[in-house]
Formats: sequence, structure tokens, C-alpha cells
Amino acid sequence: MRLNFNRVVINYNVRRERILEFMPRCYSSLIALTSLISRKTIPFLIITYFMVFSVSLTQSVPAGEGSILTLFNKDHSSSMLDPRFFEHEHLLDSKPRDILEDKGLSLDMISTSDFVTNHTGGLKEAGSDIDTHISYLANIDLCADLDTEKAGLWSGGTFHTHFFNHHGAKPSEDYIGDLQTVDNLETNKVTKLYELWYEHTFDLYDTDLSLLIGQHDLNSEFMITDYGLLFVHSSFGIQPDISNNIPVSNYPVAALGLRMKWEPTENLYFMVEISDGDPGKNNGGFDWKLDSKEGFLNFFEAGYHFGDKHESSTMPGTYKFGWWYHTDEFADIRDMDENGDPLEHNGNYGLYFIADQMLIPGKGKGGLGAFIHVGGVPEDRNKVDFYIGGGFHYQGIIPSRENDILGLAAARASISGDFKDIEKSDSHETAVELTYRAQVLPWLAIQPGVQTIFNPGADSSLDNGIISILRFQINL
Repeated sequence: MRLNFNRVVINYNVRRERILEFMPRCYSSLIALTSLISRKTIPFLIITYFMVFSVSLTQSVPAGEGSILTLFNKDHSSSMLDPRFFEHEHLLDSKPRDILEDKGLSLDMISTSDFVTNHTGGLKEAGSDIDTHISYLANIDLCADLDTEKAGLWSGGTFHTHFFNHHGAKPSEDYIGDLQTVDNLETNKVTKLYELWYEHTFDLYDTDLSLLIGQHDLNSEFMITDYGLLFVHSSFGIQPDISNNIPVSNYPVAALGLRMKWEPTENLYFMVEISDGDPGKNNGGFDWKLDSKEGFLNFFEAGYHFGDKHESSTMPGTYKFGWWYHTDEFADIRDMDENGDPLEHNGNYGLYFIADQMLIPGKGKGGLGAFIHVGGVPEDRNKVDFYIGGGFHYQGIIPSRENDILGLAAARASISGDFKDIEKSDSHETAVELTYRAQVLPWLAIQPGVQTIFNPGADSSLDNGIISILRFQINL
């Protein structure tokens, strides 16, 4: 059976050249990564291989007219023997999926698996026996959107729900000790409802106005750098001068909120959101409560973009400015009252600026782009008082692989002077990430990368860490 399988693949001309040209470039990297894989990891990779590439070899049994199997026509073959298997956007593409989308219901399931290893530094002291085997962590995300107009209800409405399951290790907490978190999947093991909201769009004097209400991830719309989304490190998603200082609606806990977005032109937008000031743990996703004693979080963002993101020759760019304010009380880091209790500050606030800019255009949407992300907060009530991050994003650096992306970025979280004086910590923690996302198939991406963490946790007793990460992402 194994020989027959190999003959089918080798003799299969469609897409063969793309796969073969990719293999030599990754061979040396795969050899190095294989040497890192523990005994616990090898079975998982074997299972993943057969799930992705072998299960689909089962050929469909012909079905008569009227059978539900006729929904899976030749245009949506899930057999690897059909060349269209390599062109599907989803691994499990099918005609029923298209039928549901035509009726307004779109479903997406994404499986993301990471293998993280702390090779040196961090919580691993020189000569120590701390376990540094590969940490496995993964997410399975299921999203459903209902377009009310396509569903025959009313125009302008969208219902959205998002469930996820997270399982695996916690490398930053257990092995590295960094405060920014090297892997943006890391959290407690949980299966939960993450988001549940309704959005309605209005035509306001020939401009677009939308209102959203429900359990909403603030970071799905605010504080986003498009080029930064490539990276695995958490700070390129949500900046640490926010995530390390205040409770905020962000992975893994979204909060109840109300968001308004106004687009007076195609290039300009204004957004504002007010959300629960402390979403808590909300492990199941259904523990909803609003308490004025916990305060409310208010976000404001304005953005301007130009050019066509899908055509780099137009030199697309996006520039954003944001401001936020939390109404709860926050303890002073240094100063005490006459009873020896920390002084309380009414509220907390901060500013941020984000820019994405194409620098050297390439083919289609490819080319070299750059991003920068800056934020600041008061130092008297926050541990991280300033953040700056940025980097480069090169899509199509290999001419024959126009969907692959190479990225290099750095994130520096500065520790407030008051906190340094009290805790005797270092002045910063800085992370540098080099990564390459290979779009092997439309539904399969493999992304190896390496990070260096300088001053993990801003703790002078910890050596700089060197971390390798290998990510597999399958669009089911």
C-alpha cells in the first residue's frame, strides 16, 4: 500500500512541480527541526500526516440521483487523486458548504498547532536540569456568520459566533518567564464560546455607519497592524502597554461591548467602543455580567488608508491613531497613603499609533512592506509604560512562491521607572522574531520561526532566551 501510494503521488503531474520546488528549500530546515522533536511529538506528526494526506485518498462511492452524496460533485472533490484537491480553499471543500453560503451562512474551522522549544536562557539556568522538551499547544477555532439579507430576513445585518478549543502547554509561563508571551496561542486549557455579536450597517447620507453589540474581541478591529499579523509573538497582535496593565477584551476572554464605526469616505474611518471593564475568566463564555464597580473600557481609533492592498504597485498604506480610557481605580505603584495602602488613581489611559506601508512593490499584492506600532501610558500606575514594535514583511521573496511571506520584527516593552525602583527589575524586555510562512496548499500553511528574548520578564537573573517555533495551520 505504501508503494502504491508513493507511485500515485510521484506520477501525479498536477501540482507536482510546486511541491518539488518547495522541498529542497525547506530540506535543511526540516532536518534541523526534526532533531529537536521529542518522542511525544513524533506520534502527533505521524497522525497529522495521515489525517491530511492519506484520509482523503478514499474514493467516493457513486451515488444515484437524489442521494445526499450527489451534493459532493466533481467540482468539490476531496480526493487527493483529483487535481482540484490542491486548489481548494478549505481541506473539506464541498458543495453543501457553497449552498449554505449562498443562503447566508458561512462556516470556517481552522486548526493551528504550535511546537515551541526554549533552547537556552529564560527559566533554564546554565547547567540546570529544567525540562526543555518541545511544548505542544494548539487551537481549533470554529466561526459562523449569518448574512441576514442572503438568509431572506432583512438587509444590513450580520450575526457572528466564534467557539474555540485550546489545549497544550504554556511555554512562556513554565519555561521562558517572559512578560510579552512568545506564542499568541498560549492560555489555559479551555473549550468556550469566545464571541457572539450582531452588527448592523446603515447608509448615513451616502456614508457607511455600523453598530455592533455583543461579546466582542476588541483586538479583532482595534490596534491592528496588517503586516504584524504574520508573527507568532503576542506583542505584534495587542501591545503590552495595554495587555499587561489593564483587563481588556482580547484573546482568550472577550467582553460585552458596544462598537460604532463611521466611514465618511472609502479611505477614512472612525471607531469607538465601550466594553466591560473586567471580563473576568468567563471560562465557558456564557458568564455575562456588567458591574459599574469594575469600570468600563473606552476605545477610540481613527484610521486613514490609501492604495489597493491587493495591488502593491499602488503603494498601499494605513495609518492609525488611538486613545483609550479605563474608568476603574488603579493603585499607584510607589506611593502609599497614611495607612500604608497604595494611593488610588481615578482611571487609566493611553495613546497609540500604528502604520503599515508598502516600500518596494512586487507582483500582485507581494513586495516589501514595513510596520511600526507605538504606545504609551502613565508610569505611576502601570508596569509597562511604553512600547515600540515594528518590522518588515516580504511577500513573494522567492519569485516562484508568491504567497509565501518572510518576516523580521522586534518588540520592546519598557518598564516604568516607579516599578523598576520598587522591584529592582531591568528597564525593558525585547523580543526579536524571524519567521517564514510557507503556503504549501491554499488550505495548509507551515511556518517555522525563531525568537530571541532579551531580558526575559525584565529579570536580570534570567539569561536571554532563544526560542524556536514551528506552526502548522489547516483551514478545514
